[in-house]
Amino acid sequence: MRFFGAAVLLVTSLLFTEPALAQSRVALVIGNGAYEKVPELPNPTRDAADIGRALERLDFKVTLVKNATAQEMRKAVIDFGRSAEASDIAVVFYAGHGMEVGGENWLIPISAELRSDADIESEAVSLRSVSLQVSRARKLGLVILDACRNNPFAAKMKRSISTRAVPRGLAPTEPSDNVLIAYAARDGTTASDGEGRNSPFTASLLRHIETPGLEISFLFRRVRDDVMAATKREQQPFVYGSLSKEEIYLRAPAASAPAPVVSAPAPAAAPAPASPAEDEKFWLAIETSTAAGLYEDFLARYPRSSHVDEARRRMKKFKANEVAALASPAVPPKPDATGRQGSDGKGSDVKTVVRNLFAPEDSQKVAAIAAAQKLELPSFTISPDPNDPLNANSRFVGVWSNKRGWTNGKGRYAMLIITGVSATGLAKGYYLWGPPTKQSWAKDVAGYKVFAEYIENDKFSINGTPVTVKLDKNVLALSSFKKENPSETASIELRPVWQLVPAPEQAEPSTKREKVSQPRAAKKESAAEPSPPSNVTGTSMEERYRACRKLVKGFAQRDACARNGTI
Repeated sequence: MRFFGAAVLLVTSLLFTEPALAQSRVALVIGNGAYEKVPELPNPTRDAADIGRALERLDFKVTLVKNATAQEMRKAVIDFGRSAEASDIAVVFYAGHGMEVGGENWLIPISAELRSDADIESEAVSLRSVSLQVSRARKLGLVILDACRNNPFAAKMKRSISTRAVPRGLAPTEPSDNVLIAYAARDGTTASDGEGRNSPFTASLLRHIETPGLEISFLFRRVRDDVMAATKREQQPFVYGSLSKEEIYLRAPAASAPAPVVSAPAPAAAPAPASPAEDEKFWLAIETSTAAGLYEDFLARYPRSSHVDEARRRMKKFKANEVAALASPAVPPKPDATGRQGSDGKGSDVKTVVRNLFAPEDSQKVAAIAAAQKLELPSFTISPDPNDPLNANSRFVGVWSNKRGWTNGKGRYAMLIITGVSATGLAKGYYLWGPPTKQSWAKDVAGYKVFAEYIENDKFSINGTPVTVKLDKNVLALSSFKKENPSETASIELRPVWQLVPAPEQAEPSTKREKVSQPRAAKKESAAEPSPPSNVTGTSMEERYRACRKLVKGFAQRDACARNGTI
């Protein structure tokens, strides 16, 4: 895997995309069902998860909160308000208990006890505060409340003022200019939790929310009709607020196909210039690199190339530089911008690993692998928001590869690029495959597929392909079957080239042959060589990487060594 060495190459292809645009659609989805002081509601967490996924498919950046305490709900609402300020459309969906006290509406966290109506302000979250946060969106603020269920808190709540009412359902509301508030049941009435996976209100909303060309007001009209029919007119959803004449769509109308244009036949085009030879493409990719290993591989692949003499000269020069770097005195590592490793100034190491940054060096490694394996590299961006909380599925985010192809090298190469995983477990990215081999089931050319799939139990399947992906001990195990003969299967193990949340130890890709020979090689090396120093020198990432190549086995360990300056 010498192509994993950091090298300055393919610079023009590494500016993957323009800077990411500000998120124009944001959503906060809350589902409270596991109440601590009253019976549990079965549907809200499922309602929230399903609505969150639907909004993600509508290009919303979704924050999902389940079974939240008062403190967690307040923090989520405040944080959401900051992102809503830079958005066109901001949506809050809440499923759980809600109640009216003294004419004001409140959303009830799972930790609420509410022994008295005076406790409501300290133990619950007001609808008014939620409405205020979504109103910061430029175009539309939308609050959807599936929170009108029969409320067990009201029956046992003491009244601090005898005239202070705690009626059924929620009170009517008057939102600001650009805000709509949708109730599952109109003011003063209650909603059904339902007997299926979702409440009747959420089930209808899921049925229509992704309909192309359905204007927002007509969306809730359809939901109203569905729910009234399903509940025999016992539950009537209601929307409060008014908007301007501008039409607003959660999914835009499908574009109509342009009419064919008849034109005179075009003159014969001049023959296309011949594409550069394979060795020329490879040379263009590495000619700015200072990594000796790249030129060594070039000579092995293309011994008759016109660039052989120059490659030998560069390889000799850069190898001499690597030897000189190893002979230099070690310099203690300094903490980097991410705070991954270094000194805190008091003699102790800083070992807090939060998240990796996808640096230019990582881009160069990915491009080098793609060039070596003849993969068609898509334009992609991995720029995680440092304010987004990491979750268990954040381990999937990264670029995953193997130095051998499917079925222990008999099949084509593969790479998986996972650019992000949402709070609801939606993984987005690209699956890449190389040119076919003699053993490949399909003979299509190299290409890639965009995917957006949900992770469940550390596993997901890429829709449209017979490929299943499972994360096990920081290895992405891909498995597939032959469509004509499902009993015939193939597999490949991918290791991280770069990972958002790096594992403490990442193993070098292994095969049966490597598993047998590795222990002997390790034993031989340990007897012949002294233990490596704890620090390496170099002012740049590339210099440290060249030094680490001689001292550390395994590309993941080399990468950590180069980043941290320590072994």
